[in-house]
Amino acid sequence: MKASLFLLLAQATGLTFHTEDATRPTTKVVKLLQGMQEQLESEAKADEETYDKFKCWCHDNTVAKEKAVKEAKLATTELQDRVEILLSKSQRLKAEVEKTEDEVAKNQAALDTATALREQQNKEYVDDLERLDANLQGVATAQTALSPAEGTAFLQSREGAAKPLRTILAQHSQKMSAEDKDTFEAFLQRGDGVDGVMGVLTGLKDDFSAEITKVKEDEATSIKQFEALAAAKTEEIKAGTKQIETKKEEKANADEERAIKKQEIKDTQGALGTDLSFVEEVKKQCADMDAQWDERQKTRAEETEAISKAVEILDADEAHENFAKTFSFLQESKESSRVSKAAAALAKAKDPRVLSLAMQMKIDKFTNVKKAMDDMVFALKNEQADEVKQKDFCVEEFRKNQLQTEDKTRTKEALLAKEQAIDIAKPKSDIETLESEIADMKKQLQLAGQNREKENAEFQKVIEEQRQTQSLLKEALTVLGKFYNKGAFLQGSQHAPEAPGGFKDYKANGKSFGVMSMLQQLVEDAKAMEAEAVRAENSAQTAYEAFAKDTTESVTKKESSISNKKAYKAKLEKTLVQTRESREGQENELETLATKLADLHESCDFLMKNFDARQTAREEEMDSVTKAKAILSGANFAEIQLD
Repeated sequence: MKASLFLLLAQATGLTFHTEDATRPTTKVVKLLQGMQEQLESEAKADEETYDKFKCWCHDNTVAKEKAVKEAKLATTELQDRVEILLSKSQRLKAEVEKTEDEVAKNQAALDTATALREQQNKEYVDDLERLDANLQGVATAQTALSPAEGTAFLQSREGAAKPLRTILAQHSQKMSAEDKDTFEAFLQRGDGVDGVMGVLTGLKDDFSAEITKVKEDEATSIKQFEALAAAKTEEIKAGTKQIETKKEEKANADEERAIKKQEIKDTQGALGTDLSFVEEVKKQCADMDAQWDERQKTRAEETEAISKAVEILDADEAHENFAKTFSFLQESKESSRVSKAAAALAKAKDPRVLSLAMQMKIDKFTNVKKAMDDMVFALKNEQADEVKQKDFCVEEFRKNQLQTEDKTRTKEALLAKEQAIDIAKPKSDIETLESEIADMKKQLQLAGQNREKENAEFQKVIEEQRQTQSLLKEALTVLGKFYNKGAFLQGSQHAPEAPGGFKDYKANGKSFGVMSMLQQLVEDAKAMEAEAVRAENSAQTAYEAFAKDTTESVTKKESSISNKKAYKAKLEKTLVQTRESREGQENELETLATKLADLHESCDFLMKNFDARQTAREEEMDSVTKAKAILSGANFAEIQLD
């Protein structure tokens, strides 16, 4: 406003300088200043209204947002505490799940080991049984041979028994005493001691039979022990698996809630940050508004005071006379300055064309020769410059060729390394493995479906039978109930006059209640069996549906994985082709660069090798021509030599 005041004074004085009213030249300025005073008062009132509204806005927004900030901080603290609790719970459940999984794995490993041991024991049992049966068969064969049919010669009997006896002697000599061995040897050599041999064979047969009995008893004991162990481990595995599922579900719920709470924290902190920023911005704006208000109040007071003083000063008659004189003097000074500058410019003006013409006329001799010399020097300078350009071109082209060759070589080596690193075989192997797993899972699902159909057919049969049984039992119960459940039976009258003796009271069979109770119990049992069958069917159906769902989802995931791997394999193959093509392109460009380098050597080697000598020779030639021209132009030979 101070600057505008001075501009206004300048404008007003300018107007006064050109006006016809010479008595009071500042009248218009005073009127303008008085209008400015009124404008300042109006602006002050508007500023006060604006400031009051802004202060109310500052108060309302600051209080509301500070309350929201306080509540957000409290909510954030509570949410963080809850997140910590849920994290601790999740970690605890994770540790418990891992511990239980380890226990289940150990129980499964123990069961697998026991199963493998049982299979090995069973195999040994079968082998021992076959061996002992074979031994018994050998003994029986020998006994049969030593007990020939009636009419058979003893010699033939001895010869028939010799082979099985030798086999027994060879295989079971460790079971035979020295005396038994001697008995066998005597029979085999001389044929005597048949009874002794038969006695030994009988003893061996008894031993083998006893061993068979012992082996069978051991096998039965092993089976019983295995079944007990398997039942215990299976129950432990089942309980552990159920516990794992429960804890995993609890952990999943805790993790889900924790994720929700963390998101709530994030949202709350985001809102808190926005509110804090808003409060800070409000305070900043309010402080800025206070500063502006103070500054505007101060400035407006100063401006009002200045305008009032200016009116007092300009409203005096002496001021009008002084302003008129001052502006007249300034106008005359400006005109005098312009005249002085124009005179100085004219004094410096010169015309060089006269001197140039005189000089040209003075040296107008050997014009054609000197022109030829000038042309020669011009041509030599052009050649000199062209040769420099050619050298620079060669140097630059050699540099570019080297840089491009190095760059292409690095690129080629990088592409070659990339090409060698691309492995197509792995995704192909992964795809084949996944396809094999999918085929196996589909087969298992088909078998499970077939088993489910069989189980359902059996269930339908059981349900039909149970319902038929219930129907028959209810029918029998109804027939008996119609009779035995009557309210009363035929009895003699209690109030009739005394009469001759008649029938005894008709009473229900004493066993009727027991029979009907048994029928009712059978009906209840049949219903219970039907309910159990339904429960088992529902459980089996649920298990099958879960298995089918899991298998289908697994198949879908594996098929999706196959699709992704096929896409990845195709991408690898495309990348391999592109990399190979890029490498071959780089090799072709390297060959082109090598050819270009050979061409550069052919065109540049002579110039590069003789450049300095050619430049020096050409400089000397131009110097000679220049000196000759100087002589023709009148220069002293001695002066030229000195130069």
